[in-house]
Amino acid sequence: MRFARLRRSLIGLALALAGSVASQAAMAQNVTVNPGAGSYTTVKGAFDAINAGTHTGAITVSIVLDTTETASAVLNASGAGSTSYTSVLITPAGARTVSGAIVAGSPLIDFNGADNVTIDGLNASGNSLVIANSTASATAATSTIRLINDASGNTIQNATINGAGTAAATGTILFSSTTGSTGNDNNIVTTNNIGPVGASFPTNGILSTGTTTTQATRNSGNQITNNSIFDFYNAGGVVGVGDFA
Repeated sequence: MRFARLRRSLIGLALALAGSVASQAAMAQNVTVNPGAGSYTTVKGAFDAINAGTHTGAITVSIVLDTTETASAVLNASGAGSTSYTSVLITPAGARTVSGAIVAGSPLIDFNGADNVTIDGLNASGNSLVIANSTASATAATSTIRLINDASGNTIQNATINGAGTAAATGTILFSSTTGSTGNDNNIVTTNNIGPVGASFPTNGILSTGTTTTQATRNSGNQITNNSIFDFYNAGGVVGVGDFA
């Protein structure tokens, strides 16, 4: 009898441990955000929380596991609604990929007036970051990273940025238009690999379109340095890096 009771107890303990492991696995998240010790399954979830004011101040976003994004991850300007930060630093922990097939006409990551944001793929000590929008579309604004509405003072570095947008007026990294007063200014894109998603070649690696109504709203002061931009293609016109005056 004692053996039977011991056996039942061991079985119960094993089931409890299995349940605990399963519960922890279910709770495991892909993106952590501090301060505030938040964890999210996607970059979009992390940005939504920042936009809601859940995390404030000097924010760090760590990609700890690969993410699959199903909609644009939009980061708003500090001061817009409840959004409040002085800076946002996004880095990988390990070799990580942020990817998705986002609806045509949309970016994977959208800096909507966001300032002082750094994406740093690091490329050191086993840490690297791939960001890829696999949507192959000729719809304008199909891109991987877009800066829009006076997004300024941001840095994108040491990452692999892949896209497949084939519109003439888009790029894998897109400096877009503004409804504000200054344009998307003084951003840095450096030391990245910017290429296609598989065999789906984008039309432009980097493109700046801006808002041409006034000189003040043009995208200006942006630095594009030391990037490897490859496998882009446009049978009908000039491709590559657009106007950054």
